[in-house]
Amino acid sequence: MARIYIGLSGYSYKAWQGADRFYPPDIKQAGFLRYYASRYQTVELDGVWYRLPTDKTVRAWIDQTPADFIYAPKAHREITHIRRLKPEGLPTLKAMLERLEPLRQAGKLGPILLQLPPQLKREDARLGAFLDALPSTHRWALEFRHDSWHTAEIERLLHDHNVAWAAVETDERAAEQRDTADFRYARLRKSAYDKQQLSRWADRLRESSQHGQDCFVYCKHEDEGSPWLWADELVQPLSR
Repeated sequence: MARIYIGLSGYSYKAWQGADRFYPPDIKQAGFLRYYASRYQTVELDGVWYRLPTDKTVRAWIDQTPADFIYAPKAHREITHIRRLKPEGLPTLKAMLERLEPLRQAGKLGPILLQLPPQLKREDARLGAFLDALPSTHRWALEFRHDSWHTAEIERLLHDHNVAWAAVETDERAAEQRDTADFRYARLRKSAYDKQQLSRWADRLRESSQHGQDCFVYCKHEDEGSPWLWADELVQPLSR
């Protein structure tokens, strides 16, 4: 059976600290990552979308987490939002992978999420050329945020490149459940989940793992929310 990784989108949030919150009041912010890694085996790194990490930061990510901990970075905005998958963004892609290479060497680099802007409409040639340029040495997940991409042709294109179609569930719409890679990637972005909804997700994840697909699931970050409650509720039936 393949692995199921469940975590949160980010970890370094001061608003998560305090009585009845995620981080105990007596932990300094510099210790957040170690504490987080004692609870979960993976985290989605939203910060890479804003800026490329320094070598010192990447080394800290490695040193402060267990050997089997997995990071899933969100690709830098220069690639997805500014250059919009055009060739001009490939130098940033190369630089990003170079910065993240120590994570890969340490066995801690998971899928890299490519989140497209909501205004970017379907363009098969642009996407195909971009996917051709992605190194197969890495796992990639793609999040479409415009409905024009939701076609069988785009699904086949991702399948041909072994790129996961990110299943993103929000308050406004259900997740697109499309099997395009040898692993699954899901983002649970609703403002609240009940046990029945999370149980359905657990059933899907269990089925995928039984078919040999690693699964990566990340619960929404909100300063005032409590996404760890959903993650813990999701972990329980999967750990039996």
